[in-house]
Amino acid sequence: MNLFGSYDVVVTGAGSSGIVAAIRAAREGAKVLLLEGTGFLGGLITGGRLTKPTGLINSAIFHEMLDRCVGYRGADGRVRESYWGKYTGTFDAETMQRVIIEMVEESGVEVLLRATVTETVVKDNAVHGLVIRTKSGESLVLAKAFVDASGDGDVAALAGAKFMLGRQGDGLTQPITSYFRLLNVNVPALIADCEKHRDDMWEVVYPKEAGDNNEDYVMAVLLTGFQQRIKDKVAEGFDWIVPKDHITMKTGLIPGEISVNVTRFQGNGLDDRDLSQAEIEIRKQAYCAYDFLQRFVGGFENAIFLEVAPKLGIRETRRVVGHYVLTEDDVRGNKRFDDAIGLCNSPVDVHEPGGSNAIMDHIGIGYGIPFRTMVPLELDNIIMAGRCISSDEIAFGSTRNVPACTMTGEAAAVAAALAAARGVPISKIEAADVQARLRELGVWLGTPDEDVPEVLQANG
Repeated sequence: MNLFGSYDVVVTGAGSSGIVAAIRAAREGAKVLLLEGTGFLGGLITGGRLTKPTGLINSAIFHEMLDRCVGYRGADGRVRESYWGKYTGTFDAETMQRVIIEMVEESGVEVLLRATVTETVVKDNAVHGLVIRTKSGESLVLAKAFVDASGDGDVAALAGAKFMLGRQGDGLTQPITSYFRLLNVNVPALIADCEKHRDDMWEVVYPKEAGDNNEDYVMAVLLTGFQQRIKDKVAEGFDWIVPKDHITMKTGLIPGEISVNVTRFQGNGLDDRDLSQAEIEIRKQAYCAYDFLQRFVGGFENAIFLEVAPKLGIRETRRVVGHYVLTEDDVRGNKRFDDAIGLCNSPVDVHEPGGSNAIMDHIGIGYGIPFRTMVPLELDNIIMAGRCISSDEIAFGSTRNVPACTMTGEAAAVAAALAAARGVPISKIEAADVQARLRELGVWLGTPDEDVPEVLQANG
């Protein structure tokens, strides 16, 4: 078999966690290969149009990414607040794609797109190589350390790692979704409509100083609700085919641009037939919701349907079992851990598997993410980053969000780069060594002895 190359660190998956991991590992001196199955970088934060981090960003690399977007006038870097807590600004997906490309190239990361991992090379319960398939055929990739940032835990699962899938009882996962984008929305009229029906809105966030122009609301509006209106219009005969009882939307970079989050498809994100059906059904739901907004919500009368996000929003698949399983009580109880690698304030955000409801619960000042949740049981030389870390199904409602994904990406990169530099397996890297480097980078760790960051104290 052809040897594609030998590296210090191989990162699989170029979503938010993988991008952060690849850049950080390279900056730590590692020779890095970043593998991605699609034709673009960024995953959901670019191709999925997931442009609002649900929580405060606590990753040095992602902070820099956001700052660069602000420099291109493609992001709102301010800390804002919703009913579920504080979050760090919004950004434009294509601006973020530009920044990612710049930072990946500057760091010296080698990128291979449209590459799928088909096999792992495992010896003595440690991962030593990957077999990848590309347009050119199959090749072997060797490395000293591996970061699984695939979202689905694909590499760890192929290597035999234990994993959890879905909720206890029926195994159902949170539904699949996609944003869709509209143009030519009259945003001041939309906000006036939401204020008029304030009892039907869960959140109405917008700059109070804004005037009557769409330009005043760019990347600064967040709206959730319309539950009673949907119910009323269905009773009047509207054919609402979306299995969700509320709508969330946000403004984008283009004046009059609205991204809508409402679609919902119940299926297994690891099943080819389910994924194929989701692509079609989600578009049908998006067209239905567009018709609803045009007919029944102020400001959408002249709206233009622009696109359904090209990348499916897979909320939940595998959660690889690590040396610790983060629990709902840990998250809701703001638990601190001696081996914490990041303080996360993302809400418990769970879309009901098989149903139409959702919860978005504020958790206060946040919890620490233990390093142990990233290290798989009985499998060495690989570390998890992103939504496939070890957690129960409710804690996962917080850890699946961008802030936690980027924190774990940064910590995984530090651990992998240390292992490669020292010529030892990842299991020999102590959490304290990773924490020491993260402290130097200005990351809030979430350890018992750490003060609460000032930005979070008002939420306590």
